[in-house]
Amino acid sequence: MARWILVALCVLSLYGAYDWWTQRPVTTPAGVQAAADPVQVNVVERETHIAAGHTLVVRAHYDITARILRKERYRADATADIAPWDLAVGWGPMSDAAIVDQLDITQMGRFFYWRMRDPVTFPLKPQDLVVHAGQIHAIPGDAAVASRLAHLRPGSVVTLRGDLVDVQMDGGVWATSLTRVDTGAGACEIMWIRAVN
Repeated sequence: MARWILVALCVLSLYGAYDWWTQRPVTTPAGVQAAADPVQVNVVERETHIAAGHTLVVRAHYDITARILRKERYRADATADIAPWDLAVGWGPMSDAAIVDQLDITQMGRFFYWRMRDPVTFPLKPQDLVVHAGQIHAIPGDAAVASRLAHLRPGSVVTLRGDLVDVQMDGGVWATSLTRVDTGAGACEIMWIRAVN
């Protein structure tokens, strides 16, 4: 029995080391790395697609170039089969290491949290931070996109292309946000990602 416990602890330690290594932050210079706002084109006639056994209803075409602020992998919640990753992203001033390094950023329960280390000296107003950062529930469009998402690291700057979608699930609809100014429950973008550059 003790031997199996030791083996399990070794496996968990190796997994933890691998996870840390593959998710370690990328070092980026100070300065805005992704200047443009996301490009969103709302659709009138809504297409539907099937992914992981769920119906996706396209609400908008969406392209974003942003810095990855943090990434969280989900395996056991009700939406893990359709959106295995959440990406906390920033653009404009929130792609500048000089600003991002003054924040503590966490993700939990499909939410993205930030805390200013020193609110007195932090250079952005909270509203400016809110409108230049977001949380994407990432639905990979295919296996290649899934592989690219799995290897994204905090600090990297990427371009994501795809659609904002509502997900029809048993018991209701998981709805995407269509604006960058909202906060709290329902404020995240649900993105069916078909290209990662």
